[in-house]
Amino acid sequence: MTGPARLLIVATSVTLAASSVAGGIAAANTAAAHPARCSSGAHTLSHYGDQVYPETGNGGYRSLHTDVHLVYDAPTNRFLAGTHVELTDRATQCLTDFSLDLERTSADPVAGPDLTVSSVSVNGQHARFRFVQPTYPGDPKGQDDPDPRAHQAGQQNPVGGPLHNPLPPACEPQLTGDSPNAQDGQPCPANKLVVIPSRPIRTGATFVVTVYYKGRPGTHLDGDGSTEGWFRSTTPAGDGGFVTTEPVGTQAWMPLNNHPSAKPTYDFYDTVNAGRTAIANGILLSRRHNQPDARFPAGSTTWHWRMASPTASYLVENSIGSYDLTERTAANGIRFYQAQSSSLSPAQKKANRAIMAEQPDITAFQSHFNGPFPFSSNGILIGTPDAGFEEEMQAMITFASGSIDLDTLYHENMHQWWGDNVTEANYDLTFFKEGMATLGEYLFDARTAGASGGPAAFQASLVKRFNANYARPAAFWRNAPSKPTAYNLFSGSSTYARPGTAYLALRQILGTSRFNQALQQIQRQYGGATIDERQFEAAFARWLPNRSEDCRDKLGQFFTQWFDTGYPTASGATKPSITGPGLAGGGFYDEDGDCDDD
Repeated sequence: MTGPARLLIVATSVTLAASSVAGGIAAANTAAAHPARCSSGAHTLSHYGDQVYPETGNGGYRSLHTDVHLVYDAPTNRFLAGTHVELTDRATQCLTDFSLDLERTSADPVAGPDLTVSSVSVNGQHARFRFVQPTYPGDPKGQDDPDPRAHQAGQQNPVGGPLHNPLPPACEPQLTGDSPNAQDGQPCPANKLVVIPSRPIRTGATFVVTVYYKGRPGTHLDGDGSTEGWFRSTTPAGDGGFVTTEPVGTQAWMPLNNHPSAKPTYDFYDTVNAGRTAIANGILLSRRHNQPDARFPAGSTTWHWRMASPTASYLVENSIGSYDLTERTAANGIRFYQAQSSSLSPAQKKANRAIMAEQPDITAFQSHFNGPFPFSSNGILIGTPDAGFEEEMQAMITFASGSIDLDTLYHENMHQWWGDNVTEANYDLTFFKEGMATLGEYLFDARTAGASGGPAAFQASLVKRFNANYARPAAFWRNAPSKPTAYNLFSGSSTYARPGTAYLALRQILGTSRFNQALQQIQRQYGGATIDERQFEAAFARWLPNRSEDCRDKLGQFFTQWFDTGYPTASGATKPSITGPGLAGGGFYDEDGDCDDD
């Protein structure tokens, strides 16, 4: 259950979406007789009023599969001629044109991308293309709104406050300083690659769009001042690239439908300098050695990886460099990969291997709560660039700066279920999966306590963690997890510790067994797809031990307090009042096991 203001926004979004769908169906039914009634696919998958990366994603089609063909020269950090992607999509409306996301250049002229598109085709037929700015989602004047204010960056709605621009933001600012509003009102970059096929694509048709491009891959500058994408590795000089991309950095090195709800499967065919290793998602199917040619005078190798499970845009892994790569298959059939930069010292490599070797055991431990591991492989990649963060790339977790730690591995491995298999429907639900990964850290601490003290110590560790977090000062409760900005999306308690603490309370409310069954049911029901906040909360509500109207209403209040409310509020509350049995705070049930506090 969500608060009234949030319900109003959702209702507005649903109305706009319903109108769009209805229009698409009408166009589809008459496309054969009236091709002119086909229309453009939306240039975003965000909703009206969204202010966290509202420019990302593209509508009018569903992403099914992507073949990535990189021809990469590591010493120069360049994609060479022949680099292309083949995106297999299915039209959900009759399309006169559609768009992809590709960041050709960046506010950072050194680390940012410098890419050029040479040709585009649809089903093998030449297609025209152009780059345009995004427009704020739901603009009634359409995607080509002539008002320049409809194409401005911002983290506020309206942009920069009502005296500056009365319209919602069309994109997030790319910050170089500490102020979240430093670039409010700046023009959005033209990162929408609009493809115009030679004839309309009818509703339900499967089509393949091929984009040839070349140049320098790079990093995206985020709305919080951090960078993510393709980091050049210079240890040793000319080593190659290291990829870690959350939340939108994939568009800085390949064209795609760049939104977490777009989840195609992938094949990677990387042709690289002989002696370099390509690391991608999934299973390594083959490596082929090629004779020297004009592009690679010393020869090359083509690496083929396949990720057969749907993969969100920010989880696509494709690093190329001097990496030591090993693999082994566990008793349950899961293939585990270990890769780390060859330039690391023998002592550092040994220390890294000792922690990487824990991944099969961690995966088995977390399966007790989440259910079976959702993929056929799992892995870890340790690179040398200082990316500033680690990431749960699907089945190939990345660690930066040459080292790994056990606590973070528990966090990122928990993501393989939460964020990877079951993905957030939009950026405002980032807290859902980061909270689950933080719960993974809390379970690690409890496991350590339980190793010597048994089940009682395991439980006591979780209760102690909840009570300590619940006693945190005002800053811990200030921001509502479900109402982030790009500036605070990956910082502070609202994305990590607060939702992780809420899950500890929810575990007490449902009971350990029911909580675990709820997690496993969500994995079965939404695995390979996405989940929104309403679906997520409803899934837990089904496992209440007491499903009286009072208890269901109280659980709704619990979610509103923990996920949707910033404190202090006008009522004077400083933190959520509903917690769980045996925990600090207001508990949940009365003495009779019901939820009627009167």
